[in-house]
Amino acid sequence: MDADEAHARMKEIQRIMERATLFTVLPGTAAMLGGVLALAGCAASYAMLGSLDVAELIRLPVASQAAFCAMWLAIGIIGVLLEVVLTTRAAARQQLPITDRRTRVAAFSLTPSVVVAVVLTFKFLLAAQPRADEMRYIVPIWMMLYGTGVYTAGLFSIRPPRMLGLAFLASGVVALLSFPAHGIVAAALSFGLLHVVFGIYVLAKQRQAPVP
Repeated sequence: MDADEAHARMKEIQRIMERATLFTVLPGTAAMLGGVLALAGCAASYAMLGSLDVAELIRLPVASQAAFCAMWLAIGIIGVLLEVVLTTRAAARQQLPITDRRTRVAAFSLTPSVVVAVVLTFKFLLAAQPRADEMRYIVPIWMMLYGTGVYTAGLFSIRPPRMLGLAFLASGVVALLSFPAHGIVAAALSFGLLHVVFGIYVLAKQRQAPVP
């Protein structure tokens, strides 16, 4: 075996080990918990709105609108904190660094999508005359922006996060074009069910292929 061949084999081994390492710190439990939390948020939203249509939000008093937005903001923050804490713990158990450049880039790549989603939500709500047809776009926009961010972050990781991002993008498009008046259903199927399925898949894979 010449030096070039040995170097190529070492690079391939390193790539396989990096992929295995990334898989073991994917936050499967956090995804499941976040999905369950989102499903609870959808149930609470339905109770607040009395409808599956997010556009009903404009008919609520300002205090109720603020409570609705605060609830979903809290769900998002808790979801992120769960991911950070559980990923950090998983990495610490395996004595793996989580502050390398690739991890930071992946985190930063999701931030712009989240910021845009928040800004658009407040724009629709705080308009002088909120319109129901615009309000119905909120959930599909959340889904597509989140999918874009997750897919971009997945470019610095392994395939499953990219697949999750594409699933959010596709379901967001379908929700926007097919049933925009059922935003609560769209949120439950995406932020709820997709996250739960993703978490189950990750945990199953981690149990099948543990890293020593």
